[in-house]
Amino acid sequence: MKHKLLLLVSFLLLAACSGQDGGTSDSPDEAVVLVEVDGAPVTLPMLERVMSVQGVGEEDHERMRQLLDELIRMQAVANAARSEGLADDPEVQAELRLGELQTLYRHYINRAQRAEPVTDEAIEAVYREQLDRSGDTQYRIEFIAYGDQAAAMRAIERVEDEQADFQVLKEQARADGRQVDAPGWIDRSQVPESFAAALPDVGAGDVVPVPLETARGWHVVQVAETRPLAAPAIDEVREGIARSLLQQRREALIQGLYDQAEITPMLPLDRADPEAGTQE
Repeated sequence: MKHKLLLLVSFLLLAACSGQDGGTSDSPDEAVVLVEVDGAPVTLPMLERVMSVQGVGEEDHERMRQLLDELIRMQAVANAARSEGLADDPEVQAELRLGELQTLYRHYINRAQRAEPVTDEAIEAVYREQLDRSGDTQYRIEFIAYGDQAAAMRAIERVEDEQADFQVLKEQARADGRQVDAPGWIDRSQVPESFAAALPDVGAGDVVPVPLETARGWHVVQVAETRPLAAPAIDEVREGIARSLLQQRREALIQGLYDQAEITPMLPLDRADPEAGTQE
C-alpha cells in the first residue's frame, strides 16, 4: 500500500499543496516526509494512521487529500502553539505525556498479543476445563445472608439437627432484616470450588452442607430444583473464551512488568494519606 499511496500523494500534493516543499526522498517509507509546515514534517505514516483510524482507503483520493490538508492545518496550529510557549504549560505537558503513555502501552500490548496469538488448542483446552467444572446439572438456589462464616455454619447445623428448616431460617432472617434472595439457576463453575464440590450430593429441597461465600458475605443455600445442564457448543463460546484468554495474558504481562519495575517514590506519600495523621 505504501508505495502506491506515496505515488498518489505525490501527485495530490501538486494540486493540494502548491507552493510548499514536499516530495519523496531516498529514505525508507517510514521516514518519508510528505510536506514540511514551517520546517515541521508531516509524514507518510502520519497520513496512513489517520486513514486507518477513519477507514479511508487509498482509492478514495478526495478524502485522502482532505485528510492530508487537515494534517497540514493541524501542524500549522501546533507550530503556533509551540512558538507561543504553550508546550511548556504544565497541563499541556501532562496531556502530552499521557498521550505518549497510552500510545506506547497500546502498541506494546498489541505486539505481545500478535507474537503469542490465542490458538484453537488453547481455546479447546479451556472449553474442556469449563465443561468439567460445570458438570452436567444446574441448580436453582435460594439463599440467606449471615454476618460471618460461623453464624452461617450454626444455621446449617440447626437444619442438619432438625431444629429448624430452611423456611424457618428465612422467616428469622427477614425478621432480623437480613437478605433473603433467589438468584436463579447456577452450575458448579459459577461458585467457589469448596462449595461446588458439595453440590452433586444435594437434592431438590436440601440445604447445601457448606456456606457460600460471596462479595456480600456468607450465605446458607437451599437447592430448590435441579435440571440437566445443556452445555453450549464450542463454536458458540469460542470468541468469548478467546477474549478471556487475551485478557488473562494481558493482565499477567502487565503485572509481570509492574513487579519488575523499579518504583521510587519521589514525594512523602504517607503525608498524602488523610488517615496517616499529621507528621511532625
